[in-house]
Amino acid sequence: MNEIHLFGKRIISDECPVLFDYKPDENWQKYFNVIRGEWKYEDGWLVGKENGNFGGIMLTKEWYDCNVMFSFTGATVLPATRDLNALFNARIDEKNNYLGLSYVCGLNGWYEHKSGIEKNDPSLNPYNLLHASTTSYQYVPGEEVRMTCGSVDGHCFMLVNGQLVTELHDLDPLLGGYVGFSPYCTIMKVKDFEIRKIVWETFEQTYDPEF
Repeated sequence: MNEIHLFGKRIISDECPVLFDYKPDENWQKYFNVIRGEWKYEDGWLVGKENGNFGGIMLTKEWYDCNVMFSFTGATVLPATRDLNALFNARIDEKNNYLGLSYVCGLNGWYEHKSGIEKNDPSLNPYNLLHASTTSYQYVPGEEVRMTCGSVDGHCFMLVNGQLVTELHDLDPLLGGYVGFSPYCTIMKVKDFEIRKIVWETFEQTYDPEF
């Protein structure tokens, strides 16, 4: 993947500096904080489990001040089938020790196996959140996929196996934050993490006549 074409933007992947490159091992807690749920290392994966109607939150210890692109390999752990979720530009709600303002990127989520991106805001009713989702991409439970997500000043995006699935424009963007995962009432496993600082340029788009 050399370039990612968004609406009006081109991310030049090969020029994006790598900020974090990690394959999980027994020392994973050196890099991540568990906020909620159960997390463990197992055979090259980090496995997260949350039984309740909550997200099992795990976030990087490092705060990233720049626009970042987060890639990883992930899968649900059968019989769990839903909510393979990643987080970026994430904050912690210190009062409730839970997820604060954040972008949530997910597969087989939102109760109807949707894929999309949402701006989590604890001050809002969940049905009033900024949200974009689709049923056109259907994740196969248990299948390993390569996901990439991130934001360019609030222009959020999610790719699965190199294909763009969702874009979301936030006019009140989150800038900076932690990166991590949120298995919501499910079990997921993740590995091969890479965080890059986004390098992008304006992408002029026009139509040529078709007839």
